[in-house]
Order: sequence, then structure tokens, then C-alpha cells
Amino acid sequence: MENSDSVSISNTIYSLPSQGGGGGESVGCESVSTGESVSLPLYYREIFYPGDTLYYTAHEGPSYGVAGDPIPYTIHGDSLLTLLLILSFVVLTVSVAQSRRFIGRQLKDFFYISRNDSNISETSLEIRFQFFLVILSCLLMAIATQQYVTKYITETFIVDSELIVISIFFAVYLGFQFFKGLSYTIVNLVFFGKRLNQFWMKMLLFIGASQGMLLFPAILLIAYFNLSLKSAAFYLSFILFFTEILTIYKGWSIFFRQNGGFLQYFLYFCTLEIIPLLSLVAGIGVLIDDLKYNF
Repeated sequence: MENSDSVSISNTIYSLPSQGGGGGESVGCESVSTGESVSLPLYYREIFYPGDTLYYTAHEGPSYGVAGDPIPYTIHGDSLLTLLLILSFVVLTVSVAQSRRFIGRQLKDFFYISRNDSNISETSLEIRFQFFLVILSCLLMAIATQQYVTKYITETFIVDSELIVISIFFAVYLGFQFFKGLSYTIVNLVFFGKRLNQFWMKMLLFIGASQGMLLFPAILLIAYFNLSLKSAAFYLSFILFFTEILTIYKGWSIFFRQNGGFLQYFLYFCTLEIIPLLSLVAGIGVLIDDLKYNF
């Protein structure tokens, strides 16, 4: 037939009128061989061959189709990550409820300096609680980094799973915390002695634990309440800046307040805090370039 399309279904040729509708509609067509009328849905893709013939199968629909867009990765769609966050929320809630006196005492000791403060002992439960929060802080920073990279840098990585990307960032942040604590311990044991070093490590652990508690609400808002990344970035930047200020204050009050030595403390803080932090930022940038596809 001239100026019309034809469809081959089960060895029967149907003639179609010119198509002007969208997917999901139906058009009437007439069997050339039998003369009966049928109705075909318009969710097929037009494949033109010489003679303007379109081929279909009777039981499977169109032989050719358009590949759909992949579903974007979301935290709330990841079952494993959601389970980890739920368990972390439960543990955090129970631990805070049982450690209210400890948190209050630590806050009081943080701003009140006494030479006998380093003799205050902590229970094993309190120490485990703080270590858990430091590890949680590393996980939250890894999630925030992955969300930022996916939103503003690239959506495709050389690894197949977004969970692997988060795990890599988590390992980097956890390794940074370990290296930072080891560096402080070595330097402080050499220059200030065991007693002050123990007190400083307790305060540093408490600062890291506090950072984990403050970061947790922001990550939950990003994951489950669609908080914009710009607002979250401002909040996370404020938390990181605030914890750095607390670290500067506490280091000064423990090691250098009585002896003065502003220049010595500046060198101390830059060597053990600023330079490692800048190295971490640079390393994350290099890691992102290695993980993303470079077309």
C-alpha cells in the first residue's frame, strides 16, 4: 500500500495510518490478508527500513526499544547504609541517655583548667562510646563527600557501586584520624610528658566525639528530608570550623597558657593540625580524580 506504514505480526500484515500520537495510545489498523480490524498500542519505537516497514512480535511487543535512564543513587534507597544509620541512631540515643553525667562533666572540664584534671578517669563504656562517635563521624563525612562529588563533580565512577565509593572515603577519613592521634602522641610525649599527653588525648577524643554527634542530624536531613547540599555544606563547614577552634583553645590552655610561647604554639598547631588537614583535602581531591571517569 502506498503512503502508509505496515506492521508484520504473526505473519499477518497490518496497515497503520500515519502516527501522530504518543506512547500509551491506540490506533486502529486493518489486516491486509484477512480484512479484520485490530487495535495496536503506540508504545513502540518506529524502526524504518526500505519500504517503510515496521516489524513487531505478537507476544513480546516491539522488537526494539529505548533503554531507560538508570535510577539515581540515593542514601535512603540503599538498604545497607540505611540499616547502618538506623543502628547508629539507636546506639547514639541510648549512649547519650546513659552518659549524660559524663558529657556534662567533660563540658565542665573543657572550659575549666586545673592541674588535677588529667587524673580524672573514664570508664571503659565512656571510652568506647567516644570511639564509636569518632568512627561515626568518619562515616558521616564519607557520606557527605560522596553526595557533594555526585552533585557537583561527577555521577560516574570507575567502581560499580556507590557504596564502595563511600567505603573508600570512610577508610581515608578513619586513617587520617589514626595518623593525627599518633602524631600528637609522639610529639607530646617528647616535649610535654605522659601526664599532659593523656589529658590532651582525652580532650581530643571528646572533641571528635562531639563532632560526630553534631554531624549526624545534618546527614539524616540530607538523606531522608531532602535538605539542600548548599545548606548542609554551610552547616558542616560551621561544625568543622567550630571544632577546630575548640582544638586550638584546648591545646593552648593545656600546653602553652602558663609558659606563653605564642610562636611555639603556632608552629606546634600548624605542624600537627593545619598541615595534615590541608594534606587531607589535597589527597581527597586526587582520590576523586582517580575515581571518576576521565573522558
